Amino acid sequence: KLYSLSCASTTKRSLPTRVGPISVTVTPVHENGGVRGQGPCSPATPALGVTDRRRSRNGGAPSAAYSISRSAGKGVVTSPVLSSAFTPIPAISVKKFVKVAAPDIYGHRPPVVSEPLHEAIPSVQRTLLLLDIARTVHPDTLMNRIAYDMDELMKSEGEREHARSIVKWDMGLQRCKILPSLPQAALGSTGDPTLEEVERQLGGPVRGSSTVNIPTLGFESRFECGNLRKAIQVRIFEYDLVLNSDIGSSRHHQWFYFEVKNMVADFPYRFNIINCEKGCSSFTQGMQPLLYSTNNALTTGAGWVRTGKRICYYRNNFIRRPNDINDKVYATVNSKNTCPTMYTLTFTICFPHSHDTCYIAYHYPYSYTSLQAHLLELQHITGINKILRRQQLCTSVGGNAVDLLTITQFPISTSYPTATPIGERSYVVLTARIHPGECNSSWVMKGVIEFLLSDNEKAIQLRNAFIFKIIPMLNIDGVVNGSHRCSLLGVDMNRQWINPLPHLFPSLYHTKGLMQLLVGLGRRPVLYCDFHGHSRKKNVFMYGNITNPTDNATVKLLPTILDIHAPVFSFNNCCFTVEKSRESTARVALWRQYEITRSYTLESTYCGADQGPYKGCQVGTQHLEEMGAKFCEAILIMASADQPCCVAEPTDDDND
Repeated sequence: KLYSLSCASTTKRSLPTRVGPISVTVTPVHENGGVRGQGPCSPATPALGVTDRRRSRNGGAPSAAYSISRSAGKGVVTSPVLSSAFTPIPAISVKKFVKVAAPDIYGHRPPVVSEPLHEAIPSVQRTLLLLDIARTVHPDTLMNRIAYDMDELMKSEGEREHARSIVKWDMGLQRCKILPSLPQAALGSTGDPTLEEVERQLGGPVRGSSTVNIPTLGFESRFECGNLRKAIQVRIFEYDLVLNSDIGSSRHHQWFYFEVKNMVADFPYRFNIINCEKGCSSFTQGMQPLLYSTNNALTTGAGWVRTGKRICYYRNNFIRRPNDINDKVYATVNSKNTCPTMYTLTFTICFPHSHDTCYIAYHYPYSYTSLQAHLLELQHITGINKILRRQQLCTSVGGNAVDLLTITQFPISTSYPTATPIGERSYVVLTARIHPGECNSSWVMKGVIEFLLSDNEKAIQLRNAFIFKIIPMLNIDGVVNGSHRCSLLGVDMNRQWINPLPHLFPSLYHTKGLMQLLVGLGRRPVLYCDFHGHSRKKNVFMYGNITNPTDNATVKLLPTILDIHAPVFSFNNCCFTVEKSRESTARVALWRQYEITRSYTLESTYCGADQGPYKGCQVGTQHLEEMGAKFCEAILIMASADQPCCVAEPTDDDND
């Protein structure tokens, strides 16, 4: 029996019929995930029940994302068991990487206490603006020395081999390790000057000296998720920074992540990112950039910390080139038909060590390699095959594997007699990271995955009542190459859900294929949620779809539960209107085409909270992961609220 998996555009709230090039073969599958007659499958050998009849053009590999189990229950979409011998393939990039960033190698440990929002000093912005005006009045006082130029470096490198991140399992340490494929300078070696080397460059000791020669900072961004195009030293302690636009686009200058070396401790370095686009930023509301010290990571195990003073965000005198402007967008905004100006983000940092290698980022980075390391850690948990299946949904345009996780109880737990039969369990579909710069969504998804796989009683109930289909990273190519919003094609993928082409947007195409398979089997998901990040609002909140008053209570139930149980969530920030400009987003497109009433977008702040117990604090990875756990708990409460109340009739034994 064949089921069509068309992802073509359909009319409002109607399902497509047998059209489209992909057909799914219903193959008998054992409860352990193996195809009958072949034994258990591994992610390296995706012998599943799905066949792409024409070998789609997304990298040349057929889709192997779904199987349908007859032995487990009616129309159960299952997947192969995990193999401990499986080794993730290194990330494939368009940019030529020269190193693996230290945060990927050494990891991140959140601070013990929450970090407060930064309090701005009103007079600071006026002072900094006067300094910028002084550049025009006295240009001869500026150094204008190029400290880093990625374009020139890439031209001079020639055919140098890429440095890739290798994810391996260390049998001795019993943990996952991320290693570079090429030798790179270690702390204290040629690439990272020691304190003595720094003092030799300065011409004397760093401490106790009144006059020193300050060396020019060294910059690097040619690593996974990195983004810095150019650095210009304008004064001794001041640098102008230029960000890369998204690949295939001339816009979206927001995400930054780069390495800094050759610093001197306790000196205030000012950084000016001069080609920001948005007129409003969370940096004006108390948000600080992030700093990662390799020295601190090795000595104390510390990770990313909020840092920076004298933080300001203001309009500068740079303008966008006319050929970079989308006329349709700016025609309604700028009636005078003049070119819009750029904005400057400026902040001052005092580095903790003189012999350090530091990283500065817009938000807590979560790379594709970090995801692969996390999943590799999970598959080495004892008994994980009973609750988790991992497989490849498809291959991205850039050649990276898109993961699909299935979390439920395989087989039905004998120790939990009230478990719902697997053929009767409801489906929940969760996706994240369609916008590469919204790494906060990956931290929320990490919290979801870890909670669902935990021994928590509520997690056990969820696994016995639901089947979770999770795609933790939709836009892998954008993540790897350090983009903020777009794919390799320079297109916002969250505006392509109505009719995604398989060779251009394979992850969207096959996600919709999975959704339509479930709907065709009569197993329509009870919940779909796409995780995002919001750059201008505080708190965590949701967007939903309400056009019919009868859906009001159903749609608002989950946000209401989250408002009560999740400390960083705010119902007051939620919105349930369906705007015309959002018709092609995942939330609206899947709601219309597959009639998923509870179709949401979960927005997480980059900044912090202005309500609840975390009021006045900046959001950290611990808060985002906690939000993921609370999201799962809210699903369980929602399911209980959806059940009809049954009151038993009194019996003789009940009477006094």
